[in-house]
Amino acid sequence: FIMSEKINIKPCKNNVGAFIDLDINLANYKMIAKIKEAVNEYGVIFFRKQKLTSENYIKFAKNFGKCADYPMLKGLEGYPEITVVEKKPNEEIMFGEGWHTDSTYTAHPPKFTMLYSIKTPEKGKGNTRFASQYLSYEGLNENYKKKIENLEAVFSADGPISKTRNNRTAERGTGIDPKSLFAEHRIVRVNESNKKKSIYLSPGHVTSIVGYNKDQGQKLLEYLFKHQVKPEFIYSFEWEPNCIALWNNHAVLHNPVNDFNGHRVMHRITIQ
Repeated sequence: FIMSEKINIKPCKNNVGAFIDLDINLANYKMIAKIKEAVNEYGVIFFRKQKLTSENYIKFAKNFGKCADYPMLKGLEGYPEITVVEKKPNEEIMFGEGWHTDSTYTAHPPKFTMLYSIKTPEKGKGNTRFASQYLSYEGLNENYKKKIENLEAVFSADGPISKTRNNRTAERGTGIDPKSLFAEHRIVRVNESNKKKSIYLSPGHVTSIVGYNKDQGQKLLEYLFKHQVKPEFIYSFEWEPNCIALWNNHAVLHNPVNDFNGHRVMHRITIQ
């Protein structure tokens, strides 16, 4: 246990993620500074037993930066900053299933994502898995590190994960054509605050590597995608209602597990 500014930080296995014991309604600016440090260090942090109004949730999010727009869906009624991430009973497909990091097809993808659980299936179902991209970078051999050091990839809203949005865009879509949203970003990221390097590749969005022919590019991507999600880089978070996960999109991939038929409702805020 690390005690800091009356914050209890408990790292998870392999330092992938950490739990923080705190009522975030009571967080002061010193605590917020410690939370930022923790999310940069561990990639993702978790809070249980929160009681938040939408106003308080947005207020907390704004401590970490500016709330970002999500181009594909309209926000919650009265709270445009909040995207409702929902799987309805008996829907087969779950929004966002598959390994990815959020909104990578935009010119300035959100640095942080926050998810607040409103309604969850039984404990142990509908977990979100997080894969540390600090560990995945460290785990690459030197040849691969050199090879990807200056490479860029093309990230598209029309990548493989786009089909998981279809039920929601039918209800609350903004009408933007996913094919029109793409961006190029460097594959290796350096966290300014602690100088840790990570692999920034989103299997759900990446379509090619800049400057590589299709076959060469696909081969390298297949290798990296597989490497990014090795079991030793992963922590699986068990949801219950009133939990918050806050993660650094540069430092972790996430993948919600679609293994239930019940109703799951999450409120998501992305932060620039």
